[in-house]
Amino acid sequence: MVTISNKLVSIDTNIFVYFFQQHKQFGVAAKSLFELMAQKQTRAVTSIITLTELLSIPTSEEVTEELTARFLETPNLIISEINQTIALDAARIRRLYGIRTPDALQLATALFHKSDFFITSDQRLKSFKDLSIIILNQTTQFDLPKKS
Repeated sequence: MVTISNKLVSIDTNIFVYFFQQHKQFGVAAKSLFELMAQKQTRAVTSIITLTELLSIPTSEEVTEELTARFLETPNLIISEINQTIALDAARIRRLYGIRTPDALQLATALFHKSDFFITSDQRLKSFKDLSIIILNQTTQFDLPKKS
């Protein structure tokens, strides 16, 4: 089990996709994270770029509206705008690590907010050493509080 209770975690777009789509392989692991957030056991942050990435898939207007609402209503989630500090740090991350711009913006957002962990399923981000990276896989489970 991965312990993230009482921590600030940053969440990559792919984790939202797995949760919202109830992904067969990663949905359970993503759900355990969002349950912790709903129970106020952990707080999360993501870049506003997540909304752009979520809504870029070809789908109906109805599904787009539903995804938007679910994303914006996610409990204990800070949706961070991209400011100059984040943009400059994202450029540094791109230069040093060769990471794509959307991922660099997500990582810079995590650093800006002083996140304890960055949660993703993107194996390429393991090379990033400025922050603890949690790679979500089908066996990942976050520590849900025990029910009494």
